[in-house]
Amino acid sequence: MKKMTLLATSAVVVAGFAASASAVDVEMYGQVNKSFIAYDDGKDTNTAVVDNDISSTRLGVKGSQMLDNGLTASVLVEYEMQSSASDQVTQNETPGASTADSDNQGAGSLTERHTRVGLSGDFGSVWIGRTSSATDSTLEQDLVGAQDVMGSSVAYMGGSLKFWNGTDYSTGDVADFYAGRDGVGRGNAVRYDSPIYKGLQFRTSAVNGGTYDAAVYYAGKYQEFEVNAALGYAMLEARPTTPAVGTTENSENLLSGSVSVKHDSGLAGTFAYSKASNETSGEEDPTAYYFKAGYSWDAFEVAADYSMSETGGKDELTTYGVAGQYNLGNGVSAAAFYKTFDLDLDAAASTDPGSINLFGVNMRVKF
Repeated sequence: MKKMTLLATSAVVVAGFAASASAVDVEMYGQVNKSFIAYDDGKDTNTAVVDNDISSTRLGVKGSQMLDNGLTASVLVEYEMQSSASDQVTQNETPGASTADSDNQGAGSLTERHTRVGLSGDFGSVWIGRTSSATDSTLEQDLVGAQDVMGSSVAYMGGSLKFWNGTDYSTGDVADFYAGRDGVGRGNAVRYDSPIYKGLQFRTSAVNGGTYDAAVYYAGKYQEFEVNAALGYAMLEARPTTPAVGTTENSENLLSGSVSVKHDSGLAGTFAYSKASNETSGEEDPTAYYFKAGYSWDAFEVAADYSMSETGGKDELTTYGVAGQYNLGNGVSAAAFYKTFDLDLDAAASTDPGSINLFGVNMRVKF
């Protein structure tokens, strides 16, 4: 980590610590996270170099300052940099063209992830700005290994790939048929975090657009078992009357949660669940289940996972995969994975498409 000193007259310090006349120590951090993937959709096999959207390439600055009244002010500015996001790469349907020629390949983008200020004290913490909502990460409490390439948000890797039914590609992609949703995500919000009491913490937030959510998080240790868990509920903003194929676009409420347990031996397991209310008459509530098990020893981690997702139209997406990760130390890790997406369309559909097989190797370097 690198340290630097910013004077109180600088723009960042003025935004976060207007009442302070002293210098503030801030910390720069970040990571580069890249994957080489190959996929087989039953029609073609192709490859691509992508930015791993499970934990994207990013650069940030964070700092805090103790005030005279006992409160602590803080600031966080973080940007994401991606030239070819792993959840955006898709097949190029132009004959003779490769994935690298697709429209989603470009010179790269710089996107704001977090820009927020906050105050903390005995009452807890209040955050204001673009940041995670209270329910962000409720679906992703995970103590199992191989997290660089495997997690409950299965569409982060290969989410824009389409299914081949023998004559044409599907209208929707993997993400369209995946009903799992990790809370509200990030947005311009006001968020409150309670103090942590015996491992429990309550969070609630109001996000621009009329979305409100709340969640309870837990982290603790019982003898040789470590436990992480979260459960959240969100009242979502108004949705379009004619949603896309996507599974939660016409929903008004969302329940999401996960629990993960790890034994001192290295064995671990995770379960995640998401259910959104469906306001379309005659359709089911979009629901997703996720299971993951693994083992870690020394610097090595192996894991396998399975998920089942059902959209409001009763289309079912099943995924399963295996992965391994080696942690080299000092924030450097290497991983490899294999996963399969299998789509079972509602009985009204005439032809189920073939599966998509996705392979990849990954390297992440933190600083």
